Amino acid sequence: MKKFLKSLCAIIVIIIVISLILFVIDYTRVKKDKNPIFYKGFIDYNNLEDEISRIGNMKETIKVVVVKVNSTYLLAMDENNTNELYSISFTNEGNIGFKKGQEILVYFDGIVNATYPGGINKVGKIEIIKEESNIEIPESILTYCYSSKENVKVTVNELTKSSITITIVDTNEIPYKYKNSYSLYKKVKNENYTGVGEKIGKDTENSTAGFTRNRK
Repeated sequence: MKKFLKSLCAIIVIIIVISLILFVIDYTRVKKDKNPIFYKGFIDYNNLEDEISRIGNMKETIKVVVVKVNSTYLLAMDENNTNELYSISFTNEGNIGFKKGQEILVYFDGIVNATYPGGINKVGKIEIIKEESNIEIPESILTYCYSSKENVKVTVNELTKSSITITIVDTNEIPYKYKNSYSLYKKVKNENYTGVGEKIGKDTENSTAGFTRNRK
C-alpha cells in the first residue's frame, strides 16, 4: 500500500512539474510580443501570430462619423474635430453595412499617416455604435468627398481667335466649383531651344513646345 501511495505521489509530482514547464513555455512565447495575449486553456500556435497581429492593432480607438464609403475604405470625420478627415481601411470583415452619417468606433494601432485625409491603415476592428449621428457634416468636408475635377468632362465644341464654345458634363454628387474666366493659348516652338547643332528657335523634332497666352 505504501509503495502504491509513493508511486501515486511521484506521478502527481511529475504531472505538476510538466504543467509548470508548459505554462512557462506558453508564457515565454506570448511574452515576446509587445502586446502579449494570455489565453485561457490550450494555445493554438498555428493561429497565434495572426491573433497577436490582429488584437495587437487595437491599442487606440477613435470615434468618427462616416462621410463616404468606398470599395475598400471609408472616409470619416473626427467626432471631436469636424475639420479632421480620415481615410480608414476596412478590416478582413470588409463592409459590414457602413453608410453615410453613422457613428463608428475604430480600433487601430495608433498610427495616422501624415496625409490628408489622415490614413489609418492597420485597423483591428470597427464597430457601428450609432446609425444616425447628431453631428452635422460641414459643407467643406462633403465637397471634398463628393466633388472632384476627375468627374468633370470638358469638350471643346468651337474655337475661334476670340471665343470658345464648350460643353461641361459634371457627374459629381456635389457640383464641382470652377471659374467662368478662361484663357486661350497658342502652341508654339520654343524660341529658346539651344539643341546641339541647331540654331536657336529652329523648329525640329527635338524642339520643346511652349505656349503663349492670347486672351483671358
